[in-house]
Amino acid sequence: MSEISSSRVRAIFLIVAVVLGLATVGLVYMFDSQFTGESNGGKNDVLSVTGELYGETDDSPSTRDAGPLFFATMTHMEGSLTDDVNEVMFLKHVDALRFAMDLADEYKASLTIESEKPFARANVNWGVNIMKEILDRGHGVGTHCDIGFNKTATSVTAFAAEFKENKSLVDALVGATNNVGCSGGGSSVDWVLAASQAGFKYIDGVVGMHYLAMDISNRPSGSWTDAFIRKDGYHYAAPFNLADRISVFGLADATDFNEDTDWKIAVLAGELGALQNMSEGDAEKCTRICPLTNADIDALVQQIHEAVTLRDSSHVSKLDVYLTVNLFTPENEDVLRYFFSEVEKLADQGVITWATQKEIYEAFVAFQE
Repeated sequence: MSEISSSRVRAIFLIVAVVLGLATVGLVYMFDSQFTGESNGGKNDVLSVTGELYGETDDSPSTRDAGPLFFATMTHMEGSLTDDVNEVMFLKHVDALRFAMDLADEYKASLTIESEKPFARANVNWGVNIMKEILDRGHGVGTHCDIGFNKTATSVTAFAAEFKENKSLVDALVGATNNVGCSGGGSSVDWVLAASQAGFKYIDGVVGMHYLAMDISNRPSGSWTDAFIRKDGYHYAAPFNLADRISVFGLADATDFNEDTDWKIAVLAGELGALQNMSEGDAEKCTRICPLTNADIDALVQQIHEAVTLRDSSHVSKLDVYLTVNLFTPENEDVLRYFFSEVEKLADQGVITWATQKEIYEAFVAFQE
């Protein structure tokens, strides 16, 4: 073999050795990164959890940007209840809530029960912690805040103390970490700052009262004066336009409903109204004593389908319906079964995902990361 040929052979062997060495290093790195997540900044855990939650299988931007549409319920144990001084009434409500959970469980549905002061105190007074039982059964709990309606201007600190009073009573029943949301609380005082100071992370049950903290220019129209809100619009779902209230978003303060990146409170709106008012339009055309009928369920399903066409799929989206505790009776069983079965069909079709209010908040937080 000539000297030139020997040199070429040595060069070829050297090149092959280098290539094999680089390939080995690459395989080791790929193997290691598969388990450490270092190849994407260590975020594999977050993305895998998010993907599992939303049913996604890859982390591409187009897939990652698709947010789910959640469906939830609200049942408010109102401040007007007398359960803390009336054991018979309290036990009647306990039976009603258990009846509702039994039905919901059959259809893989999620309920959220939110308590004002009287019902929370009744749990202690009569020795039945139904709020903890609700949580233990896999349903949602939270605080209801019937505060702010008759207030004149006061400080955020004073308003936060009222939020905190309500929260502390429910915290004592279920633990502070399980009680991070409040329904209601709209006021002329900045309810975002006050609720945040009290320890809440999200607000649901968003209604016309929440516009009171906003300048008239940030309300649906110039006709939405304080007087109009307090007289007529106080319970209208807010934000007023359905397309605007489907997305879950965060607010830094209560000056408007425009999404803030440096948010303190997540707004879980999406209210469609009281279930028994659906066929009447839920525009205060009847009171909460309206009879519950299959027509209400049909109207609800129609609204859900409408919301699907309006929502921004780059956001976590949410709809909910209000179920009064007095609906949970054997007389309404057939209609309630129709409600749960119709929504279950939507869930099976992938149109909506059942969730508690707190679960929706947690999904929103995960989606931001």
